[in-house]
Amino acid sequence: MKITLYGAASNAVDNVYKEKVYELGCEMARRGHTMVYGAGGGGLMGAAAEGLHDNGGKIVGVTPHFMNTVEPIYEHCTEFIATETMSERKDIMENMADAFVIVPGGIGTFDEFFQTLTLKKLGRHNKPIVLYNVNGFWDNLLAVVGADIFKGFISHDVASCFCVRESPQSVIDTLEELVK
Repeated sequence: MKITLYGAASNAVDNVYKEKVYELGCEMARRGHTMVYGAGGGGLMGAAAEGLHDNGGKIVGVTPHFMNTVEPIYEHCTEFIATETMSERKDIMENMADAFVIVPGGIGTFDEFFQTLTLKKLGRHNKPIVLYNVNGFWDNLLAVVGADIFKGFISHDVASCFCVRESPQSVIDTLEELVK
């Protein structure tokens, strides 16, 4: 299975997040899955890539030409796809995915999650989306979504468009169950 992973590129995040996302990368590799991601060498993206690399996994990095001036690019990608724009990057990553995992991250990760969620809600794909809730990272966002459902701003069925899991094993178990 090709799993598109979205997550933080920042190296400023606490090591506990890096360790947990590294474990997720290890689990993906052990189970023979390929990770498609933004090719970042730092932060949680880099941690996931290291986990796959250290365990012989396949890594597809997708990034615009200019990103090497913004953040380090992971040097051990099995395959590398260069794009012109961030929009093209997201399109390729979405199209390659059999499923999506969103690990903790910042505004770029939020953008990727909400775009993926919106496209699923609009019927543009029916691929599983799992939030990897390391140390309760997504709890506040889930509270906002819940409140907006209660207030009528978000339809009730949006909650069924994604899952929340708290361990690498449960993330991959869920994806394997949903992608058959």
